[in-house]
Amino acid sequence: MSGISIRSLHKSFGKVEALRDINLEIDQGEFIALIGPSGCGKTTLLRTCLGLERPTKGTVLLGGQDAVAARKAKDLGIVFQKPALVPSRTSLSNVQITLDITGVKDHLDPNNLLEEFGLGSFKNHYPHQLSGGMQQRVNLAAAMVHNPHYLMMDEPFGALDEMTREMMCEWVGDVLLRQPKTVILVTHSIDEAVMLADRIVILAPRPGKIDTIVPVDLPRPRRRSLKTTTEFSNYVMDVRRQLYAVEEARGAA
Repeated sequence: MSGISIRSLHKSFGKVEALRDINLEIDQGEFIALIGPSGCGKTTLLRTCLGLERPTKGTVLLGGQDAVAARKAKDLGIVFQKPALVPSRTSLSNVQITLDITGVKDHLDPNNLLEEFGLGSFKNHYPHQLSGGMQQRVNLAAAMVHNPHYLMMDEPFGALDEMTREMMCEWVGDVLLRQPKTVILVTHSIDEAVMLADRIVILAPRPGKIDTIVPVDLPRPRRRSLKTTTEFSNYVMDVRRQLYAVEEARGAA
């Protein structure tokens, strides 16, 4: 199974050009973070990779097939900012819903996956009995239980407090080491991008286009203590400088 290939991608909504000439090759098992100012097309790019938006021009291929085919083949896991949990179902039952919907036979064990996310003791709890971070961990487990090759996340930790976000980054990083996926993450958090990604793709706005790609060469597993190191701070400052340059260029346009 190969990774994701985005070639000469253009996306317009009527006369409004949202994305222009996006070219990006993502290796199998690679973690990519998309970051940039509001209006730069991060979510539009993600939705196109999900097959929820059709390219105006160009191609998006996941493992050699287009995004719509990959979604229909149940080979995508999707995580949005707000946990999509059924209030009347337990944590375990919410994870099992994915298997009921997809009908995938080669899946992960829901009980084991909840254990990996530190929720073994909460599998019989209902959403209202869980914290926001716990709910999102259940949501992540539900997105991964059918063992997709691709995981797409749109600001999954945006509604959480800073300490919970840091813990969530550790959980996700650890689980992905054991259950590798090709991942695209949309985020506004530079720290989050550096903590999780192999490469950070910085987008410039109106129309959305790739400005810079920053490789992140930090050892895994990545712990919260990494944020106190010079190496981590240097990456954060580098990405911040690039984002400042993007904003300045937009202001001068």
